[in-house]
Amino acid sequence: MVNFTDNMGLYKEVGEKSFKGISSLGQINLNAWQKLAQKQMEIFSLATEAGISSLKSFGDKPDFQQISSQQAEITKQLGEEISSKNQELLELTTELRDEYIAFTEEQISGINFLNR
Repeated sequence: MVNFTDNMGLYKEVGEKSFKGISSLGQINLNAWQKLAQKQMEIFSLATEAGISSLKSFGDKPDFQQISSQQAEITKQLGEEISSKNQELLELTTELRDEYIAFTEEQISGINFLNR
């Protein structure tokens, strides 16, 4: 038979583990959003730089052939940079997935203490 003191100890332990788990999940979420927002700003910066370069190419008043060539180069460079950022995002999402999986596994293993 379980007495009151044992029950209170169990409730305390469950509460502490729950609070710790929620805090850990909150930190994982915060880190994920920060990393994703940083990548978003990097991509936005690349697009802004490409737009500025594109506008500058018109300011030089070259002929149509030069404008076309410069625009093609700007587009090619932006495409390569975006492709690189997409690879970084893929790696980041894989890393974040692994963090969430590790968190979930830790939480599930923590449930086992209730079966003692």
